[in-house]
Amino acid sequence: MRPGRKLVVHRSLWPPFQFAFTFVCFAPTAMKLARDIPPRPAHNQEKAASSRLLPWRAAMLVAGIVFAAALFGHLTRPLGFLSTFWPANALLMGVMVRNPGWAGPLGWAGAAAGYLAADFAMGGGIGITLWLTAGNLTTASVGYLLFQRVSSPDRRLERPQSLLFLLLIAFAAAAAAATVGGGCLVVYFGQSPMQAFEFFLTSEFSSNLVVLPMVLTAPPLAELAKRLAAQAAPVGWRPNAILPGVALLASILVATAIGGTGAIAMPVPAILWCALSYGIFPTALLTFGLGLWQSTVLLSALTPGTPEYAAALTSHRFGVALFSLGPIMVAAINAARSRLLSELDLAANQDVLTRTLSRRAFLARSEAVLEQNLAESRPVALFMLDVDRFKLINDEFGHAIGDEVLATLAERISELLRRDDLFGRIGGEEFAILVSGLTQPATLALAERLRDGCARLRVPVGRAEPLALTVSIGVVWGTGGPASSLQHLLKQADDALYRAKRAGRDRVVDETLQAA
Repeated sequence: MRPGRKLVVHRSLWPPFQFAFTFVCFAPTAMKLARDIPPRPAHNQEKAASSRLLPWRAAMLVAGIVFAAALFGHLTRPLGFLSTFWPANALLMGVMVRNPGWAGPLGWAGAAAGYLAADFAMGGGIGITLWLTAGNLTTASVGYLLFQRVSSPDRRLERPQSLLFLLLIAFAAAAAAATVGGGCLVVYFGQSPMQAFEFFLTSEFSSNLVVLPMVLTAPPLAELAKRLAAQAAPVGWRPNAILPGVALLASILVATAIGGTGAIAMPVPAILWCALSYGIFPTALLTFGLGLWQSTVLLSALTPGTPEYAAALTSHRFGVALFSLGPIMVAAINAARSRLLSELDLAANQDVLTRTLSRRAFLARSEAVLEQNLAESRPVALFMLDVDRFKLINDEFGHAIGDEVLATLAERISELLRRDDLFGRIGGEEFAILVSGLTQPATLALAERLRDGCARLRVPVGRAEPLALTVSIGVVWGTGGPASSLQHLLKQADDALYRAKRAGRDRVVDETLQAA
């Protein structure tokens, strides 16, 4: 929160002006500094030089982030009053929590420089600027220290109970900042100590709960780029996925047009729909945008200086703060439920040792794939693969080495298969693979690649020579028809595998698909 020189911006223009101004100021600086941070060098001397440069560049990046966020906060204040939304402190806290290596003396010095530069740029006096900067740094530093006391999953808000830690830390950091910086409002603005503490506390508390979830759950930039590319791809594009976001935007527009005290709650159904449809980070991002709207556009309807303004402002900020927890809590519970269902699915459908499909899962999914391919007249092929002389391996080296052989082979075969190919452990050392859409020559070529890939593996067996492995593969290929039932394919592939064993092992045998 910052006082400063009056900036006359027409009320209908200032929200878009905030976004444009922040983007123009911050984006080029952040991108350039991020590009300039060098990769970790190989040699010790270069590494030492890098360790001297990196803290300075990290401090510059922190200063740029704080400067841009502080300028943004300045643009949210009514004429002649303090900022209605101050994201800089929560953003700094989140950045330090996500990057503990930046939280050294230079990092905090860079943050202080960012605060001071932004306030002096807006015409702030020296005394009030230094005092409020101390309060701002208190929010970020106290929050950072408290976050170090919770587990890493809770810092990333991966569990429903993580929101309790977030709530307590956000309030404690806000209370500490109000204790340090509240006196500034008494001295420079003539507020009573209770009013000053209340104003500072609610401002920091609401900003913390609106901004922190977005920063703490944000994926790395490389991963975020991959997600966006996947969503933009024609295959990954689902028109229905945008409906919750469209509903949220529509509810915000309607609430803005209607106004009144109930406008803050109008987007509740839409934001909860978003929380159930998207992940934690997209929900946190949308909640941040919603909180920004609630803290600026809706709050602009209140008239500063009136007797009821202080009470209405306090009530509004507490409402925004606690409102922001709801969607994040729903998204966290939904994510935890999805993880649990995924774990149950793996336990039911995955072979524990080889991480391939279990026999039951392979047969069930193969039936569905076969039915679809028969309807589309696409060719299918079934491989039966067996580890040669596996019983001798178990007898000579023990079951632990035998398990290692199976796990190593399964991992190698998985690397050579396509994503849509089905790969399961049928029993013991025997595996089955179902592929579709390949010609017969391509199918045989794939089988040879699998055989050759397994033959190149070596499994360590203590002090003895690494164990060389071979596999025998039986293949049956066809283009549909009555003979393409799964049980018939399994029988013919098993016959081909038996022929490969009798012919000397370490080979592929193709069985022509025959009528049942």
